[in-house]
Formats: sequence, C-alpha cells, structure tokens
Amino acid sequence: MQSLTKKILKNIQQGTFWTKAPRAFKNRVIKEITASNLIYFFDTGRVLTKNYQKGIKKINSNHVKAGNYYLDSRVPITEKSIVYSIGILNDISFDLCLQKKYGCKIFMYDPTPLSKKFMQKHKRNELLIYSPVGVWTKNTTLKFFEPKHGGSFSVVEGYDSNKYFRAKCCTMQSIMKKNNHKKISVFKADIEGAALPVLNQMILNKIYPDQIIVEFERPKKEMPKIIAFFNDVSCLRSRLKEIGYEEYLLPRQKARYYALEMLFVKKNKINYE
Repeated sequence: MQSLTKKILKNIQQGTFWTKAPRAFKNRVIKEITASNLIYFFDTGRVLTKNYQKGIKKINSNHVKAGNYYLDSRVPITEKSIVYSIGILNDISFDLCLQKKYGCKIFMYDPTPLSKKFMQKHKRNELLIYSPVGVWTKNTTLKFFEPKHGGSFSVVEGYDSNKYFRAKCCTMQSIMKKNNHKKISVFKADIEGAALPVLNQMILNKIYPDQIIVEFERPKKEMPKIIAFFNDVSCLRSRLKEIGYEEYLLPRQKARYYALEMLFVKKNKINYE
C-alpha cells in the first residue's frame, strides 16, 4: 500500500496521473478478476491444470514451511549447505527463512529492475549473495518482456508486449563453476516459464540438487501450447523419477491453476529414521 501511495504521489507531481491511472487501474482489475479462484472453471487452461495436478501427491507432515515454499524436513540442511534462489522479484521470505534458520549462504539471481532496487536494502547481509543475472540455457543477453496486463518479466512469454529490458543470462553450469560449487543442496526456481528448459539442461549436465522447488508457469492461451506444456512437464517428471527423486505438489492459495508449484526430493538424501 505504501509503495502504491508513493507511485500515485509521484505521478501527480510529474503531471502523468490522469494519463497513467486509467491503464493501471484497468490492468489491476483485469488481473484480479481473471486470477480469482471462484471463476477458474471459465478458463479451460485452469481446468486442465486442476485435473493434471490431481495425479501428484501433496506434501505431508514431513514437510516444513520455508517462507512462501516448503522443504522436506528429512533432508539435512546446515550452514555449509549451498542454496540457489533463482527469481526473487521483491519477495525473499524463503531466502531469509533459510538464512535465519540454518545460517547458510543463499545465492540469488534475478535481473529485473525491481529486484535490483529491492536488493539494495539487503546489500549488507553477507549471507544473501545477489547477482542481477538471469538463468537460461545459454550464456547470452536476452530480452525480458512484461505481460500486457502486468506481472513479472519473462524470456519465454509476452513477446506481444512492447515493454522489455535486456539482461545478461548464464547457465547453471557456468554459475556453479564461477562460484566454485560442485553440488547444490536446495535449488529454487520461479522464473516465469524458463524453469523447464533450465532444469532439463541441468539434468543433461548431471546437476542433481538434493531438493528442487520449482514453479512451472503454464502458457495462458493457445491450446496447442498448453497441451505441449503438460507433455513437457510430464517428461521432466519422468526423468527426475528415473534419477531417483520423489515429487510433491505444493499448495497455492492465490491465483490457483495458472501454474504448478512442485517439490522434488532426492531419495538417497532422505533420512527415513
């Protein structure tokens, strides 16, 4: 609310309030209405998502809340654990929770302007190691597009938007090499549609984190793309199962069925006692 008030006052001072307010209001209203859990059945994509996730077992008493996500309590995390948090925007409740509870370093990557500004407040925190870099399947520079009706910037969605920024992107293999890391304890990815190709490449490079928290953002339109998305998620799930991961569906309270939030846990890291 405070940030919204600041934006309004700034636009009034600049004389742009009446030109920007109608569009901002329209975008916010459209977003709130379409994201409502009460009318999901009007959206075929959301109905398909709900039906798809019925086949994924839910988290249970073995799982503990970590900020806005969950982890498996049977897998040890210590101050020496290596945690990667990819895609943070302006919510680092997960990162702060792990830092406070275990005293481990969190390696955070997000190139969005909002994240750059937000992380300035935490630059003195030695356990939060932030880099304004995107994670992708190549070491390159990419355009990040903003959806027409607002939301997070993405390299795989929103090509019909004329608002974007360019940012440096690196592969996880390159990032781990730079950080001198041989393994990952926890890998969290909320990267607006890019998680599927990134995780597939990690598997190819034999990068197997002990725990993987991931949000698979579904395409919002064009049924062939939606069907292809579910097929791709199923293929990745099968690959992870073959490697030795258990899978769980994470609960989502708001804007349900737009995405799948999942936890994958390496079986050989679980303490079953």
